[in-house]
Order: sequence, then C-alpha cells, then structure tokens
Amino acid sequence: MKISHLSRLSGVSVPTIKFYLREQLLPPGVPTARNQAEYDEAHLARLRLIRLLTGVGDMSLAAVREVLAAVDGDDVSPAGLAQVVNQALRDEYPVPPGSPAAYAEVGRRVDGFLAGMGWQLSTGSPERESLVRVLAALEGLGLPGLLEELEPYVEAADRITAAELDRQQSIDDAATIVARIVLFEVAFAIVRRMAFSHHLAPRAESAPQSTSAPIFAPKR
Repeated sequence: MKISHLSRLSGVSVPTIKFYLREQLLPPGVPTARNQAEYDEAHLARLRLIRLLTGVGDMSLAAVREVLAAVDGDDVSPAGLAQVVNQALRDEYPVPPGSPAAYAEVGRRVDGFLAGMGWQLSTGSPERESLVRVLAALEGLGLPGLLEELEPYVEAADRITAAELDRQQSIDDAATIVARIVLFEVAFAIVRRMAFSHHLAPRAESAPQSTSAPIFAPKR
C-alpha cells in the first residue's frame, strides 16, 4: 500500500508517519520509485502499536523507542519485556525536588511496606523506583501517609496479575505482550477513577452547600 493508504488505515497523518520513518520508529517501506515506497500489514501493525503507546499509554517517544527496540529483539522473554516497559515508564516520572534525605526516607518506607506485603523487589527495580518518586512528589505537596492506603490496591493487583499471567501463558507475540502490560495498567487506573465518580456523586448531592472560599483560591 502507498503511504496515503497506510495513513487512512492507521489514522496517523502522513507527516507523522514520515517523522516516525525518519526517527526509525517505523521500518522503511520497499522503494518503488524516487521518493516513493510501498508498505504492508507489518507497518500498519507497528503504527497501531506506536499510537497505542503514545496515545492511551501516554508514553513519550523516548520511552516508545526503548519498548520498540525490545519488541524487535528475538530473544527477549515476557519477563524481559515487562522489565523494559517498567524501565521506560519509570523515566516518565522525574525525581521530585526536595531533600535527598526525605526522598531516601520514602524509599525506606516503600521497601518496608513491600516486604510486609510479601513482595520481593530489588531497590534498583524500575517499578519500585517509580512508586518512590510518585509518593515523594505527593508528600512534597503536603499529602503524607498515602502508602498505607495502597494496601488494598496491592492485594487486588496481586490477584489480578496472577490471573492475567495464567491467561496469557500462550501469548508469544512481543507486541501483544507489551500492549497488554501498558493498556491493562491504564484500564486499571480508569476503573479506579470510575469508582471515585461512583462514590463521590451521592456524597456531593447530600453535602450542604458551602459558602467558604475554595481550597485553591487564586493568588492576587
């Protein structure tokens, strides 16, 4: 197919496809003439994966590049793919500003919490580091003590992930494994937001109307 047809099928604009080609996120097509090439279903599948990762997955192009390199590897196991995805996602959370001592203290509390839940993760694991960064950022906003509130989420994630891995044991396509890892995490977060809306709606209806100033009043 020509690039215009590839664009229509994928929903990705021609300029964006050309950008992905220049950045080598998308393999080149088969040349047919000067400045022309043909593309196939493999290019369409790759574009759809990139669009999922950058769109629903909200990953940067740098993170997508790391993940795609792992997808293209011939000897990367599902566990290895998960590690690459976790590493790429960790880089999406910068280390929050603040005291190094306070950051280290959050890390110690996270390690103690995970050990208490029976989870064995090294201090260098990207997912553990992501959690430390997020919690440190929350504490920097004046929201301490949220670690204990994660306990039911950890228990739910443990059950869900064990069942998920049992179901996908027969999956050997790297792109499908990556899509499941990233998109299921997004789905889990969406369900949590839905639960918030469900529980907040009746509370908002029954709450008395307040005439006080908003919590986050604009500064003058």
